[in-house]
Amino acid sequence: LQVRASAEGYLALSAKDGQHLEKDQSWATIDPEQLTLERKSLEVDQQKLDRQLKKARNDAQDLQVRLSVELHETERKRRDLVDASQESEIPAALKKRAAEAILKIDQQIELLNDKLDPESLERDQQLDEDEGELQIARKRKLFQSLEKRSCLMAPFNGDLRLSDTLKKQLAAAPNPTDLLWVKPNDLIATIVDNDRFEISVTATSPLLAQIPPAELLVFFQEGQTGRLIAGEYARTDEVDLGSEITRNYIFNIQADSAKLAAQSMGQRNLVHIYRKFTRPFRFIQKKDIAFLAPDVLAAGGWDGLIRHLWPGSEVIQVGPQAIAVKPKDEN
Repeated sequence: LQVRASAEGYLALSAKDGQHLEKDQSWATIDPEQLTLERKSLEVDQQKLDRQLKKARNDAQDLQVRLSVELHETERKRRDLVDASQESEIPAALKKRAAEAILKIDQQIELLNDKLDPESLERDQQLDEDEGELQIARKRKLFQSLEKRSCLMAPFNGDLRLSDTLKKQLAAAPNPTDLLWVKPNDLIATIVDNDRFEISVTATSPLLAQIPPAELLVFFQEGQTGRLIAGEYARTDEVDLGSEITRNYIFNIQADSAKLAAQSMGQRNLVHIYRKFTRPFRFIQKKDIAFLAPDVLAAGGWDGLIRHLWPGSEVIQVGPQAIAVKPKDEN
């Protein structure tokens, strides 16, 4: 795996050149100071929220006590007014005003009871807590996204090989722990798993979509020795490029070719793709039949030409230079 800088910034290494990395081990951090600041900011926000929630709960308890006292006092006033209005010697006009005052007190008592409703108090408090937790959750998600972009992790077990650019910076740095400056798309390092090598083929040809991947076999030529290295199909990876999703066919290189593969690590090579057949076939060169019936070839293509020359036969695969054909009534 070649690791390149996604943006301009400082890089802090936490592993040495040549060090063996375990899967998911962090070996470098981009802009560590910014990451530290954001982490501290998140911690401070969490502490502030905890204090705010604690204060809100205390305030809610104080409010409940004050409202309870006010309700008790209001109910006492109502009882006094009721008792006074029932006195026979009180003028009618005064009794009328007392009745009006009692009505207002009843409205006030009803309002206080609504405010003291346990479900209402709990609901208001829960809304405040949910609002605070939502704000923290958003900040935490942003920080996790930043942390994921900043912390470089090994996706598999392998050896770390720093780029020549970083090696030069390390050699010139007064302190091995100094931050290193990287530019966008700079090669930072390569992680190599010497126990396993793979060939990754981007599936751009529509022909590949028509063939079961397990029947594919690939070869490429190693540059120094000229020897062919073969790969057996292992899996298909989907890579999200933002604007589109591409499919990569991954082929495992056999262990006896590991040393040759190591010399081609990280290179882009011309790969020859072959199809393995699970049933017998005849191999026919296109050049041997192209001029036997040109009109049929022009009208029906290679399938039509094969059916014309050998009625009842079946075309298994049309390749760049040859055709795989299953003849009629032949095993």
